[in-house]
Amino acid sequence: MRNGGRLTGEEFEEIKMLADKAVSANNKKLAEPFRNRLDFMQRTLDIEPYKRNVLAELVSYVSAASGQVRDKEHWMGAVNQSLFKLEPSSEDMGDIK
Repeated sequence: MRNGGRLTGEEFEEIKMLADKAVSANNKKLAEPFRNRLDFMQRTLDIEPYKRNVLAELVSYVSAASGQVRDKEHWMGAVNQSLFKLEPSSEDMGDIK
């Protein structure tokens, strides 16, 4: 494993950016490239199983929240909760000083 199964800060920032762009898109069609990239990352990143499951959950929530949907605030809350679970901790960053 290239990073010990941990999500890097750079990978997390890309995931966060893609999620933000997808949920702020005016419609599902405009959000599609961002959702597709998130889905691709979920399937290909070398990360621990728990984080992989959270990322799959995030992809689902982003899909539900993108475009103009009912209960958008609910889905945005779910997206933010998944992002919080994915965010690398200082332990994940290793011995960076």
